[in-house]
Amino acid sequence: MSKTAQKALAEFICIAPVDQRLNPAVLMSGSFKLELFDDAFFSEAAIHLPNTISRASSKRKAEYFCGRYLAALALRHYGAEHFDVLADDKRCPQWPKGFIGSISHTDDFAACALAPSSELSALGIDCQAILSPAKAEKLWPKIIDRDEFNIIAASSVELNYGLSLCFSAKESIYKALYPFIRKFFGFSAAKLCAINPEQQYLEFDFAPELAALLGIKQTLKVYYHRDSDRILSYLSLTPQQFYSATI
Repeated sequence: MSKTAQKALAEFICIAPVDQRLNPAVLMSGSFKLELFDDAFFSEAAIHLPNTISRASSKRKAEYFCGRYLAALALRHYGAEHFDVLADDKRCPQWPKGFIGSISHTDDFAACALAPSSELSALGIDCQAILSPAKAEKLWPKIIDRDEFNIIAASSVELNYGLSLCFSAKESIYKALYPFIRKFFGFSAAKLCAINPEQQYLEFDFAPELAALLGIKQTLKVYYHRDSDRILSYLSLTPQQFYSATI
């Protein structure tokens, strides 16, 4: 990549140092400026541009590029070079043999978590902007039920923050488990049963009929981090926690 291209790319996306808080997964993340996106970034950074994405809006192309660029950096951290992270017909990223990962983005931030599949069997991350109080009041019945609402209300977190946590955590659960279940399941499949703001995790009971397919018998513990006005949540399951008949 030329120095001019490197400079343009660095102005577009600011890459954070490798984050190992998700141990054993590593996290690559970065903030980006949509108005500085250039289609040429794909060829300059050797990121594969699928035909479906080439026809998409500039916003969609920028988000896709950031996710795959961070995935390439995460793979490089493990010594894996020049691998195109393609997607299947359900838009699930296809990782190289020996790895498991997850990608997420907001309008100006993207992240990729990656781990050796010998250490993790399922991994899902999600980043979300924190909902405003007004949006939380409007949206909560679509994301949680009354029991979950009461758990948030009884906790030390505000409704908009608690709802944002639930939304993000349920997305992380979906991303981690969908590749094995291979059928859509909604927010109601994961039911909030506890919030621990001190240790920054939420616990969910997973729908019994779906949990049985995967051999999951314990509650799902989703951890989270808050940076400024953004939440990053993640669910990881080790081989000892996850006995899927589909593997």
